[in-house]
Amino acid sequence: MHSPHKADSRAWPEGGAFRIPSWVYSDPEVFEQEMARIHHGPTWNFVGLECEVPDHGSWKRSSVGLRSVVITRDRAGDIHVVENRCSHRAAPICWETTGKSTGLNCPYHQWRFNLQGDLIGVPFENGLKGTGGMPADFDKAANGLRKLRCAVRGGAIFATFSDEAPAFEAYAGERIVAALDRIGSRGKLKVLGYSRHVHNANWKMWLENARDNYHATLLHTFLTAFKLVRADLPPPRNASWDGHTHGINFTLPENDDATVTSEASAQMVKLREDYNLNDWETVGTDRFDYDDGKNIGFQLFPSLMYQPHLNVPSFRQIVPRKAGEHEVHWTFVGFEDDDEEMTRRRMKQANLFGPAGFVTAEDGEVIVRSQPVVEADPSSVQILEMGLGGDPEAPTLITEAAIRSFYEHYRKIMDF
Repeated sequence: MHSPHKADSRAWPEGGAFRIPSWVYSDPEVFEQEMARIHHGPTWNFVGLECEVPDHGSWKRSSVGLRSVVITRDRAGDIHVVENRCSHRAAPICWETTGKSTGLNCPYHQWRFNLQGDLIGVPFENGLKGTGGMPADFDKAANGLRKLRCAVRGGAIFATFSDEAPAFEAYAGERIVAALDRIGSRGKLKVLGYSRHVHNANWKMWLENARDNYHATLLHTFLTAFKLVRADLPPPRNASWDGHTHGINFTLPENDDATVTSEASAQMVKLREDYNLNDWETVGTDRFDYDDGKNIGFQLFPSLMYQPHLNVPSFRQIVPRKAGEHEVHWTFVGFEDDDEEMTRRRMKQANLFGPAGFVTAEDGEVIVRSQPVVEADPSSVQILEMGLGGDPEAPTLITEAAIRSFYEHYRKIMDF
């Protein structure tokens, strides 16, 4: 028997993008539809970095939605992405996170695939002593691994299961393609480390959180205490959100003064003037990676956030697992020409992020505590009206416009 909210679960509440129904976070049927229409549908998903498969035979296991995939580099140096699912009996082929081999062997029955995903070997294909084996018309060429379309830009690798998705450049748009090219123009990326954590919360909550400037200086004591962000400062320059709910913004090195008081100061209850750090290097910007000093970040719907904060560029991959669970995979990077001192500072400042970070641990705690609340009352709604008062076109950090943009596009995809 279906729960009472199922019958009208496709009827979005009045108010459009200014309201969110709680069932979008908790309904397993909605989650199943999201996987089919979004992650496994005509979208491009971030899966990894070129530098993670540096040599011929290098491979890395990753995810597109619920499905495990493998990135490989062949002898010619080309990148491929295949589903991590043996075409024989659906066993996973790669069990470790990374590896290196001349091909891909399924552990179950030792079916052998090359690095492009083609089936090249079947044990006992011709039977034993002239008996058994595969049928005479068995076609290895038609039974390889499922191959995904893939694209490489700026050192990052993207993949799609869909033949209907537009070319990656058209899907991402000019500004994000330019941002990726900018990363690639700086030099070859170098992985500094990883952080992975599971959130018992819906995958959309994390994407919303990253678009929610409203909470940043109200939840995060660290940001306000040490003058990194102030709610009453101008928003990131040239911030924009396009029709696919991708987003891009950048800031300049001449930051606005985060020490002055204003009429908004009284509302920032966590704004303290008496905190200090024994080690200001933790929050200092020692060097910008580009001559113009711009710090560019972006989101690519549905799974990637690229976030260069201070000296720490990082790629965040959102991996959904079920309606009430997702993983966040962080990859922290530098550049191969970084000296030892720059690498040390990047790694030190990476402590702002991840499951025990000075800042993002609080985000994870809030969304995990929110999930049981939305599950308890799927018919309830949430309000998304911040930023509509006064002049809604005026630039401000205190707005939920980017979350509204997300749900305008989400509703079109899901036919809600």
